[in-house]
Amino acid sequence: MKRTYIRAVGAAFAAGGAVLAVPAFAQSTGVADNGAIEDIVVTAQKRSERLQDVPIAIGAISASAAAAKGINDTASIQAMVPGLVINRTANEGNIFIRGVGTNLFGPSSEQTVAVYVDNVYYASPEANLFSFNNIERIEVLKGPQGTLFGRNTTGGVVHILTREPADHLTMEASFGYANYDTVSASAYVSAPLTDTLGVDLAVNYSDQGDGWGRNLTTGRDNAIMADGNYALRSKIRFAPADGTTIHLGFDYSHSVARFAYQLREGIIGVDGVSTYPGEYNAVGGLNDFERLNTGGASLQIEQALGELKLVSISAYRESDVGYLLDQDDTPLVVADLSLPSKAHSWSQELQLHGAAGAPVKWMLGAFYFDAEAAYDPADINNGVVIIEDAQKTRSLAAFGQASMEIFADTNLTGGLRYTYERQKLEIGRFAVGGTDIALPNDRQSFRKLTWRAAVDHHFNRDVLAYLSYNRGFKSGGYNLLAPNTAPFKPEVLDAYEIGLKSEWFDRRLRFNISAFLYDYKNIQVNIPTLGGTVTLNAARARIKGVEAEMQAKPFGDLTLNGSIALLDGRYRSYPNALVIGPNGESTDGDGNPLTMDARGNRTLSTPKLTANIGVDYAIETGIGTFRPAINAAYNDGFFFYADNRLAQPSYWLVNASLNWALPGDHFQAQLWVKNLTDATYWAGRSEQAGLGDAQRQAAPRTYGLTLTTRF
Repeated sequence: MKRTYIRAVGAAFAAGGAVLAVPAFAQSTGVADNGAIEDIVVTAQKRSERLQDVPIAIGAISASAAAAKGINDTASIQAMVPGLVINRTANEGNIFIRGVGTNLFGPSSEQTVAVYVDNVYYASPEANLFSFNNIERIEVLKGPQGTLFGRNTTGGVVHILTREPADHLTMEASFGYANYDTVSASAYVSAPLTDTLGVDLAVNYSDQGDGWGRNLTTGRDNAIMADGNYALRSKIRFAPADGTTIHLGFDYSHSVARFAYQLREGIIGVDGVSTYPGEYNAVGGLNDFERLNTGGASLQIEQALGELKLVSISAYRESDVGYLLDQDDTPLVVADLSLPSKAHSWSQELQLHGAAGAPVKWMLGAFYFDAEAAYDPADINNGVVIIEDAQKTRSLAAFGQASMEIFADTNLTGGLRYTYERQKLEIGRFAVGGTDIALPNDRQSFRKLTWRAAVDHHFNRDVLAYLSYNRGFKSGGYNLLAPNTAPFKPEVLDAYEIGLKSEWFDRRLRFNISAFLYDYKNIQVNIPTLGGTVTLNAARARIKGVEAEMQAKPFGDLTLNGSIALLDGRYRSYPNALVIGPNGESTDGDGNPLTMDARGNRTLSTPKLTANIGVDYAIETGIGTFRPAINAAYNDGFFFYADNRLAQPSYWLVNASLNWALPGDHFQAQLWVKNLTDATYWAGRSEQAGLGDAQRQAAPRTYGLTLTTRF
């Protein structure tokens, strides 16, 4: 593997070097309306820049590309971004970028890949999967973003930017119908109220009438991913004076998923009878569900101070979750969990930007975060265990970053961020068998310095090479389902990366490549237990890889895209890793925990190979524009746990659509299909102490028709 990996990296960069030898005619400029690839402006460095000018590996998806490929929720993004894996379970997902992520569970378990919407951090893990119908673009920043974004960006950032209120009346509405009796509808309206004040509103609704399977015990439909889901989002833009812009945003969403786990093939349940019930079916005595209500408000102010700019971002977010899970996956009442929880957070960020166009591009900032997450209460096995405790977090950070040209077309970037975080565990109640157990409250704090150092060089206007070293960290926390266990500490990742970004042939061809090495320390590992999970700091790993992306417009409105990511993630140190057998075995004959040395095992959700290829072609006719599109994504497979027993086998995921827009683009119809080949892959597989392996299958083939009108 090592020699293969070295050859792959060498060949890829040799290809990049060969491209640099293309004659000068390939360097001529091109613009999007002249047949060139669409330019995307991103804000990965907290300022507006062309994607190709940013010395960071970024997967960027424009609004038009998202519409053509049928990307209408966060879970769909992985089909277009190499190295991105999203393991979806009901209304939440565990996000991994380049093998860095977490499978932690619970209201206080923030993700290793941070999700931002319009510059606002979404702390709640239950709020990171949602639908949208008003996006401007999606930015996936790969690698630790510990300087400008800060906390919990060890693996990277998924940043969703929504549309700005328009300076003219804009209205859109759509209605869709799909198999499994699925109905969807959305609307978007934007209007200027005055010359300085604009507002927009986006709403969407979805309901899946038939489940992908059934609960054979209760007779109810199973695997319903949208049971009367709805969401709304509004933005107000106010520019009272030159140099002053105010954005006020609101959002709220309600979603319900009804999706029970099932026993894995070959496993016999704790009742001695139950077995694998067939695709998407379940036999649990409960009708599992997850209900999520989440929302928030934000206020963003930009104020010019002469040549400087001051930015303030204030936000409040909250979530209310109802969660019912039959963990034993049999008709018996053995491990039934009711896990309602609530969480809320306040955040405030201040940024001071240097003068635009100055020799040194700099920014200073400060960040404050205050959050509380609690079970409300958790009820395990019909009251055998009652947990009602909370984690309170307060975080303060100061940061800065500057870039300057040190030689002709060569820039040096440096950034630092210092974070102080304090956490408190408050025990409301911890009862076992009806008896309250007195546990003391607890506190912990930590201080972390993270940084970025990078150098980049423009060989010409269209070719950029860069080298960077970044450090990021993820906060520690408490095990709210097991408050009598030790808290877990922060994890740290050091990332070394080299990359090349390039455009050729009047910008009809875009080719980007990067190679990286991660040193991952003090990894937070989730250990399954009967009635919950426990998080420990237990491992150190090294992850290395190479990624390449290509986009081309060879002629007319034909767009081709392709990407590939090679990953090799291995634990370098993981002694005494806990082991759970297929039937829930977790101790030996003497009652000692089963353990293994996991050194050399592959890290979680780290496929050796991911790739995608897509075609998008707009065909103009007398009756409108037809736009067929197809995207095929390959995943080589990965493991769900450090013992490398439960695996996701390799699979292809093929999505396709055909869009017809009438002349004037006021009406369009889209036929679409997702998972065209009806591939089998897993939303999650779980090792369960004392119970046996369980799993949830990911979405089957779905298809439908969507009608849209706009004016």
